[in-house]
Amino acid sequence: MRTAVIALLTACALSISGTAHAQSSAPNQVLVVGGTRATGLEIVKLLHARGQAVTVMARHSSDIAVLEKLGVLVVRADALQAAEVRAALSPGRYRAVISTLGTSGKEAVHPDFEGNRNLIDAAVAAGILRFVLVTTIGAGDSSDTPPLIAKLLYKDRMALKTRAEDHLKASGLAYTIIRPGALLDKEPSGKAVLSEDPETFSWIARADLGQLVADALDDQTTIGKTYSAFDPTRERFWSRWKE
Repeated sequence: MRTAVIALLTACALSISGTAHAQSSAPNQVLVVGGTRATGLEIVKLLHARGQAVTVMARHSSDIAVLEKLGVLVVRADALQAAEVRAALSPGRYRAVISTLGTSGKEAVHPDFEGNRNLIDAAVAAGILRFVLVTTIGAGDSSDTPPLIAKLLYKDRMALKTRAEDHLKASGLAYTIIRPGALLDKEPSGKAVLSEDPETFSWIARADLGQLVADALDDQTTIGKTYSAFDPTRERFWSRWKE
């Protein structure tokens, strides 16, 4: 029953957002967290090109030159500071949150769980219905799927992302979780898909992942589901060198 109610509420929210020009009081902004670089920036560019109103939540020290050039709004907040996150996610402003938040390996404190927890809690408090979370293959029930070297190197981060997934699932939000495998700064293949098989693994271009996330945002069939982002053209290790 709870899932059905969430799906119904989200359907209403998506319908409202699609007619925001006629109902200006309805929130139409999508907040992207992690949108200053890498996969998050790919998502921002895609949504912006589609005419979606986008705001990026960025740390105070983040370079936002590309976002300013695009004309994308920016709100400054540190995801590890719960009060700042709550202030950034003001009620009535956003219809959805997309988080690609994770560690770059340079942070003293990894935001994979704590940062996402703050975002999820703030979204609930603000009455935002939709939340799309990008984690990684190796989290949750895909823990045995990555290559051994990845499991050894990223074990701690995978555990943090698992906790973030679990927190989102328990939040009551209309969620979608998308787990990519190894990420590539390559041209998109256009062949990537979402798979519900937790044992699916491939390399994937960030641009292809961005497309999958952007498409999932308003796809009601993805609500309450966890996916692996899979590119059948990049299943092998040498895919990292493939154009």
